Formats: sequence, C-alpha cells, structure tokens
Amino acid sequence: MEMDLPPKMLASLTITILIMIMATSVALASSDAAVLEGQARALLVWKDSIDNQSQQALRSWGNTPAPCNWRGITCGTGVHRHRPVINDISLRGMRLRGALESLNFSALRNLTRLDLSHNLLAGSIPPSIEVLGELHALLLQGNQIRGSIPLGLGNLTKLHSLMLHENDLSGEIPSQIGNMSSLVTLNLSSNHLVGHIPCEIGQ
Repeated sequence: MEMDLPPKMLASLTITILIMIMATSVALASSDAAVLEGQARALLVWKDSIDNQSQQALRSWGNTPAPCNWRGITCGTGVHRHRPVINDISLRGMRLRGALESLNFSALRNLTRLDLSHNLLAGSIPPSIEVLGELHALLLQGNQIRGSIPLGLGNLTKLHSLMLHENDLSGEIPSQIGNMSSLVTLNLSSNHLVGHIPCEIGQ
C-alpha cells in the first residue's frame, strides 16, 4: 500500500535526510583529521627520541602542519576514509640512530607499509607492533635490532613481506609466523636465532 505525502511534508523529509547525510560526512571528516593529527604527534615524539643527526635528516617533520608532505611519509584515503591519513613510512638508508620502543604504533594503525631498513636502529621490536593490522610490508633489515621476534607478529595476517635479516635478533623463530596466511617473502637470515624452523611456516 503506497502513501502519497503532502508536498510540504515530502520537502521537509528530504531536507532532514540531507542534513543527516551532511552531518555524518562532517563527523567522518573530523574523525579522519583527528587520526592524522594523532599520527603526526606520534611521529614527532619518535623524532625527538632519536639522535641529533637523525633529527636533522628528518627536519621537514614538523615544519609544515601537513605530515603528508614530510620526508618519507605517504598518505592515502583507504576504503573507509574521507581524508588522507598516513599509510606509508619509508625511511630506508638514512642512517637513523634510535629505537622503535618510542614509536607509538597504536596511533599508526592505518599503516600498510613500514620501511626503516638499512639504518642504525637498536633496541628491540616492541610487542605493540601487533596492532598494525593493515600492514602489508614490514622492512626492518640492516639495523642493529636485538631481542626476540615478538609472538604478536603472527597477528599481522595481511603482511606480504617480513624482512628482519641482518640484525642482532636472538631466540627461537615463533611458530605464530605461520598464522600469516598472506606472507609471500620472509627473510630472517644473518641474526643469532636458534632452534628449529617451525613447521607452521610451511603453511
């Protein structure tokens, strides 16, 4: 059974729907802006933790309010985004000296690529890295990273490439790496790992 609404009521209903759509769009855009601001803040905190020479290499960070224009930073909108957010950090071979522990990965959940390879990074791989659920490539090779491989890396099920070779990693290879169903490239060579290669990696 169809109902014919009076023209005034129909016009009022149409305006109400348009206002709701606009309000939703504004809210989503505001949310994306807050995400980008949090990402920028996390990067600046990490920059402050590395040595002076490394900070000079990243001197563009903080000079402009838009982190998408900072060196080594790429932004994208993604599937559900209305404004750009940081999804790629590529700082390969810049001789950065510091540690990963000061990097707030929780603020960088939109990352699809993290390339800090061939630097002078020390410390360990923080367990909090497991929150990067959108990550496709984790490239940390050619540093001085020590400690064990976090079990939580197995939660990065979208990871295609995991490169941890040429570091000072020790301990056993976690079987949880076998949970990475999308993994295509894995390199753990030139470390101090012990024990067997887990059969789960064969999956």
